[in-house]
Amino acid sequence: MYAGRYLWWNMMAAIGYLFFAIYFYYLEWVVMRLSNCASVAGSCGALDAKLNGLLRPYGLLAMGIVVLTAAVLRIWYLRISPIWGLALFIWFGASAEFFFNFGSLWFARIDMVTILSDMPVEVLFLAALIAFLSFPLELYPRTPEGGLRVIYYVAGFTASYSFTLSLANSAEALELVRRVTRSETIAASFEVFQQQTRFLLGMGAFGPMPLVVALGIFISALTYLLAMRRTPGGLSAPMPA
Repeated sequence: MYAGRYLWWNMMAAIGYLFFAIYFYYLEWVVMRLSNCASVAGSCGALDAKLNGLLRPYGLLAMGIVVLTAAVLRIWYLRISPIWGLALFIWFGASAEFFFNFGSLWFARIDMVTILSDMPVEVLFLAALIAFLSFPLELYPRTPEGGLRVIYYVAGFTASYSFTLSLANSAEALELVRRVTRSETIAASFEVFQQQTRFLLGMGAFGPMPLVVALGIFISALTYLLAMRRTPGGLSAPMPA
């Protein structure tokens, strides 16, 4: 998938997300008024449940699938390491609850500062990767050398570090292991593994600070890679195969 198409699909997904997260409530209000459901006892509640409990969640899910599919196709087209695809899915999973609840928080009149303060760091990792993939990287077919290759590996290392730490901090991952294996013993072992991984990768520190530091390094590395690239006719600094 070329950069222009990738950017277009992400723009469409962003517009669709805003519609289902925020503006869908206005559409629901119009439908409720036009349907005249108030004239039939109990029908408004059924209609509201169908719109809010079925159509809206599936709409949000569809937009997420568009983002994931476009990114996977873009990574495959560029022939870059599959580790970026793994990072994409883990960051997306860690961000999903925030994106799903954003509209409800918005209409609850919670100020934006409070909403953003609860935003997972993984959202910024995800946004940085999507923004990076939106550049025309396919115009630079040569493999980076020297310092640029080192910077690329630094970006890959921080991505690996961040999604490993995200898994270690994820209560959803523990619950998934419990549901899939249906074994409390395996779930308990996985929980111990999470604790040990948190301690090792966090170097004894608690809270989001290790991820924030990794995010700064990650964004800096990607920015440097983009800034040092030259025109396709010059000595380019592309992504390695």
